[in-house]
Amino acid sequence: MIPFAFIVTGKPVSLQTNNRAKLQEWKAKVRETVAEALPIGMTATQEPVQVIITHYCITQTSDLDNIIKPIVDSMNSLVYVDDRQVTDLTVKRRKLKEFSDLAAISPLIAESLATGKEFIYVKIDLPTEPMELNQ
Repeated sequence: MIPFAFIVTGKPVSLQTNNRAKLQEWKAKVRETVAEALPIGMTATQEPVQVIITHYCITQTSDLDNIIKPIVDSMNSLVYVDDRQVTDLTVKRRKLKEFSDLAAISPLIAESLATGKEFIYVKIDLPTEPMELNQ
């Protein structure tokens, strides 16, 4: 069942926002999208996972690190039992205007890019193998 990916349309809401209602709406939207995207029969895993998040934006307005937690929290009890199971996390930001050749990328991403609207792409995968870092 893992790996799988999904798209959440719209501008992500920062954890640092003063508008708590807007943050809760965003988390609910992510959660609803995750629930619809889950492979049939998949239940929350108890195993470690890797999460890859790419924010495709029009303009850079919020700190990248502040958009992560609401997304990862929204997947609790759907993708994994608890977000403490996320052992690998990759986060990127790309501007929509940087992409001209949509044939060279995933159809899921290409379809969203073609709308010209901001979105996030999330991929859930198995964690990478541990390795020693050179000092």
